[in-house]
Amino acid sequence: GIVMPMYALVRNAAKPSMRDLEVAFQGNLCRCTGYRPILEGYKTFTKEFACGMGDRCCKVKGKECGGGANNTDDKLFMRSRFQPFDPSQEPIFPPQLQLTAAYDEESLVFRSDRVTWYRPTRLEELLQLKADHPQAKLIVGNTEVGVEVKFKHFLYPVLINPVKVPELLEVCKTEDSIYFGAAVSLMDIDAYLRKRIEEMPETQTRLFQCTVDMLHYFAGKQIRNVACLGGNIMTGSPISDMNPVLTAAGVRLEVASRAGGRRSVHMGTGFFTGYRRNIIEAHETLLGIHFQKTTPDQHVVAFKQARRRDDDIAIVNSAVNVNFKPGTNVVKSIAIAFGGMAPTTVLAPNTSKLMVGQPWNHALVERVAESLCQELPLDASAPGGMIAYPRALVVSLFFKSYLAISRKLCDAGIMPPDAVPQKDLSGADKFHTPTLRSSQLFERVASNQPNHDPIGKPKVHASALKQATGEAIYTDDIPRMDGELYLAFVLSTKAHAKITKLDASEALALEGVEAFFSAQDLTEHQNEVGPVFHDEHVFANGEVHCYGQIIGAIAAANQTLAQRAARLVRVEYSELQPVIVTIEQAIEHKSYFPDYPRFLTKGDVEKAFAEADHVYESSCRMGGQ
Repeated sequence: GIVMPMYALVRNAAKPSMRDLEVAFQGNLCRCTGYRPILEGYKTFTKEFACGMGDRCCKVKGKECGGGANNTDDKLFMRSRFQPFDPSQEPIFPPQLQLTAAYDEESLVFRSDRVTWYRPTRLEELLQLKADHPQAKLIVGNTEVGVEVKFKHFLYPVLINPVKVPELLEVCKTEDSIYFGAAVSLMDIDAYLRKRIEEMPETQTRLFQCTVDMLHYFAGKQIRNVACLGGNIMTGSPISDMNPVLTAAGVRLEVASRAGGRRSVHMGTGFFTGYRRNIIEAHETLLGIHFQKTTPDQHVVAFKQARRRDDDIAIVNSAVNVNFKPGTNVVKSIAIAFGGMAPTTVLAPNTSKLMVGQPWNHALVERVAESLCQELPLDASAPGGMIAYPRALVVSLFFKSYLAISRKLCDAGIMPPDAVPQKDLSGADKFHTPTLRSSQLFERVASNQPNHDPIGKPKVHASALKQATGEAIYTDDIPRMDGELYLAFVLSTKAHAKITKLDASEALALEGVEAFFSAQDLTEHQNEVGPVFHDEHVFANGEVHCYGQIIGAIAAANQTLAQRAARLVRVEYSELQPVIVTIEQAIEHKSYFPDYPRFLTKGDVEKAFAEADHVYESSCRMGGQ
């Protein structure tokens, strides 16, 4: 996972920049190293590669590494020992395995006993499939449905993959907008918008700039390479990164169906009708999205707050799209959208209404803050808890938007330079990853020191080379044996209950399921387990004492089947009383740890000496006595 993003980056850019390196690793988490050694190694591929000490580098000053001392070194390896980099020798997809390109151009259908997968190549074919199967899911990157199927165990009988339909991959510019097909990947959108930002006037590209700024924090690059904007819109997640931007901008969507033909709809007020639902009908297909150009008096900004900067879902995100009266700071119209404050992306129409006709200043911010608190209260039972924090973020993110837009107005001479205190302006800044600056020195040992003497030498981790080259063998790498079965556990869904019924008949009826095991299949002694005292059970025996306790196990031909069968095992419970969750309740019900307290004693020393067969005595002088 760490090696492949860098490999892909070098394949696509012979001399990537440090920013390219940062983006490439957005989707990789490493809790072991703090990233320093990884980035130190990979920065050698970048065009900015130099000593981490910068201008203070010893070699810049004409000295040896380590300030000129002879006892330090900064090299872990000699480059001459490695095979030279030759682009012509890089591994590619084996041509022998590509039978014919014809399969990439024709419609395909795959069927199993539960799911049918279609890959149409013409729009008419796609619309007919949606007419025949209105509840079918369209799959492009599989970044949402894949999670639902794998972890939430959803079943979608019909899946449609439209990546070969030309109309959904179209990218074109019009007089007032840029159009992206619904299946265009997020990285392709990002690249195209960045190109247009460089070519077009800044006043026309403010929505484009806002989009690429938000896309930088949208999941990781690996996800953005395959995910599409159409899927993000249709999924309708309430914490979507892009939906607040699109909602505030009121972008125009192209929709089509077999019976109704084409029509246009706008994101904004009324587009989302409920949790993950919108006004696009089940038999319709989203074809594409229009990103309109902005005007000189229009400003669009968006911000996201998450628990970490990269590759994380938002707690709250916001987008502000404001139009001013020409040449002034008086609000003509404004749309403010938030994610994370309701079951859908929401607008704040009441707050927007009170801002129309008002000058863009600190007094307006005070009124807006009060209005937003009233308009977006967020119910106390909302998922995620910490209700006060998202409520505070709503005001904080708007204030950040106010500062960002105010700075633009000050730079344009529309607002006086001192309209916003200088100390506040930094609040509009986004986080910028500082340049990697690090250096690691090692003791330089004598050349005649034996190889078997490790003192003072930097040592490579015993498994590092195998892990970095992919040669390390993990459980999933072990070849499957003939007749091998997969074991899946049946886990308790209650924390404190008596098992009244355990029925695996439905699971055992599935073809490929070989057996079900529970406490009934073991003797009392065989079912006992524990590191010192055998006071736990392999399988719950009559009662469960925690959520997720193992009740039984299914043995089946493969992992997917075993896990599916385990979910079919029927377990009925009878709740046990009393429910004790606090210390006070434990005292009230006299629920104490058994055999408490326990004592550890050292024994009787004098008695041990008296009963010993032999006693050896010696005199010694310690401490000068």
